[in-house]
Amino acid sequence: MAKIKENKFFIAGFVIYGVIAFIVWFLGSRLESIEHLSDKGASWYYWQLPEPGLISRISAWTGYTLHQLSIWVLAFFAIKADQKEKKEKVVKWIFISNIFFVILHLIQTHLFYDGLAQDVPIWSSQYSVIIMLIILLFMLEGRRGLFFGKKIGIKDKLRKPVRKWHGIYISWALVYTFWFHPMEGSYGLLAGFIYMFLLFIQTSMVGKPIHTSTTWVALLETFVALHAFAIATYKGQEIWPMFVTGFLFMAVMTYQYGIKLPSWVYKLNWIVYIALVAVLYYQRGYSKLYEVSFIPVALYGGALGLWFLMFILSKIFPSAFDNINDRGERI
Repeated sequence: MAKIKENKFFIAGFVIYGVIAFIVWFLGSRLESIEHLSDKGASWYYWQLPEPGLISRISAWTGYTLHQLSIWVLAFFAIKADQKEKKEKVVKWIFISNIFFVILHLIQTHLFYDGLAQDVPIWSSQYSVIIMLIILLFMLEGRRGLFFGKKIGIKDKLRKPVRKWHGIYISWALVYTFWFHPMEGSYGLLAGFIYMFLLFIQTSMVGKPIHTSTTWVALLETFVALHAFAIATYKGQEIWPMFVTGFLFMAVMTYQYGIKLPSWVYKLNWIVYIALVAVLYYQRGYSKLYEVSFIPVALYGGALGLWFLMFILSKIFPSAFDNINDRGERI
């Protein structure tokens, strides 16, 4: 992993976001008396007001829109920056902007509570992050392979446009998901916000070795397993082993092979993973073992689908792929 000292924003981000996470948890008791939306079925989202007011909607959408536009503009300038000094200035403003809007959302939550969840379906937030994980699988195939460290032959030409412009999509996925939820201190939501904070730190590492470190990226990809476990158990969902084993399967099948480890460590991780699956589904029932495949099938299927899409586009618009100026991160 690249040395942390190479960028002050990395350490500063951990300190500042750590303090913010503590404040979110500490102030959580102020929101305990809020009445939440009762169970509405499969698409139900708990953390929203039963009867939202106009001001709660305006505050959430205004904060989100300003945050989104500022990060999109800065991300575009970061992509176009042709000098290291220019890129570093842009990254500095990305760092500052994210912290400003995180604090703004915390204040908005305690004043008006609701996030975007009142007006958009829960799957839109979930799939925005899933697509982000798919994009990472696709871009990193050339460095760590897709299955057991083996490459499947994705041409670098097909990765170029995704590598160059991935920041535009990912910045949307992060900001949208962040404003979807109110900043409550329950351990389910707090785990999610900590994950968001880590990803915001990542956006401030553009141009630095840590941003493209497969070790650091693997940690970010794997952290979603902890978040999924926290949110599922908090909501009392019996299906939580599916999330844990599904995302950890990705870690042992793909993510770990981007980290230089002795071969026996890879094998040990597989043994530990298989033992974990055996224990969890002994409790849940081996008849439901098929659940383990849901998340890997979605992510690998998405990566293969993106490969096919880029292949088709390269045939329709060959000059766009041949002439693209790839200053994007070599991730």
